Amino acid sequence: MLKEIKKEKDVITNQDLFNEIIKKVKKSDKWPSSIIDYELEDRYETGLYNYEFNPVFTLQPGSNEGYYLSLYIRGYYGLTDKFDLVSLGTIKTLLTDKESIRQMAALYGECLIAYEEIMNDELDKFTRKGYDLFLVDKEEKMHPYLSGLSSKKKAVERFKLYHEKNSEQYLKGVVRDNLTRKEFVVK
Repeated sequence: MLKEIKKEKDVITNQDLFNEIIKKVKKSDKWPSSIIDYELEDRYETGLYNYEFNPVFTLQPGSNEGYYLSLYIRGYYGLTDKFDLVSLGTIKTLLTDKESIRQMAALYGECLIAYEEIMNDELDKFTRKGYDLFLVDKEEKMHPYLSGLSSKKKAVERFKLYHEKNSEQYLKGVVRDNLTRKEFVVK
């Protein structure tokens, strides 16, 4: 499980995501430890503030020996609207026989499965841009409603529009600043 995001300085990085993928694959008993020389997170740390990215994993022969499984993501992962590619890390085998290559290809698939599970289970930790609106019912249970709104003002306006039509179902709203994680109650 990735670290908790409670304040503005808390951020999931490319290194965190790589290490979580590796941990998940190893925990699933699909890690081919007998052929792996090393797994290494990228040395440059980059914050992941937005979930609008996709995995780009490549398996390729090394220039001198073995095979590399390189894990990247590409998309809008930063606080700006820049579309970019960032490395998560690399997994290396020194072996070049057909069975080892097949095992590395299977590892590619296991890394992809782990990535998808992490993103599905922990998407909110990658939601750091904009504002989210949650609706609060009579039992004080919060329900996600809208994500990535451009401002607190927009979130309050959307709550008021919804509340006018459904005032009995949801008594109040909670607007969260996704970067700072501060929440504001709207009635």
